[in-house]
Amino acid sequence: MNVFDLFDESQRPKAPRIREATEVHRSAGRKLAMIHNMHLSALDETRAMMDRVQHDEDAAKSLAEHVTSLQLWENYRKFGNLCGRECQFLDFHHTSEDTEIFPAIAKNASEGLRRVIARLSQEHSVVHQLLEKLATNVADLWSDPSAEHFARTRETFEVLDKAIRSHFGYEQTELQEAIGYYNAL
Repeated sequence: MNVFDLFDESQRPKAPRIREATEVHRSAGRKLAMIHNMHLSALDETRAMMDRVQHDEDAAKSLAEHVTSLQLWENYRKFGNLCGRECQFLDFHHTSEDTEIFPAIAKNASEGLRRVIARLSQEHSVVHQLLEKLATNVADLWSDPSAEHFARTRETFEVLDKAIRSHFGYEQTELQEAIGYYNAL
């Protein structure tokens, strides 16, 4: 299965409306978007660093000559730290959702909402696999800062970025009422 089959909007279950949910409940649920925005900012920061590294590589006459330059090594080091930090934050975020927020909602939720939560947990698993793959790519890039390793890292990052943005949008939409209604955040 293609990783994006899981993130195909037409295949995702939809949460039924909670008739008793109020604007106060929806407002509490929108706090999730604020948390997600912090992660998206970190992804944007990582992308900007990758762009700077890419620019340095493309401008070099030869990667072999450029690898030893202080600026390129510094960019690789910063990029690795940005990736590592964001990987840890996302893993913590999804773990807290899976172990605290989702069970609090699912305990009294409708079957339709439980299907949404199950799908979100599946997506967390895929995002976690992508985070592990990115961490491996960054480690490979650190030990051998070649154009090939950079391209592999960039490709994994692009897939991860697209998956996370899709996942966050789905999660925010489908759980907006439930988070506040079930006092899960």
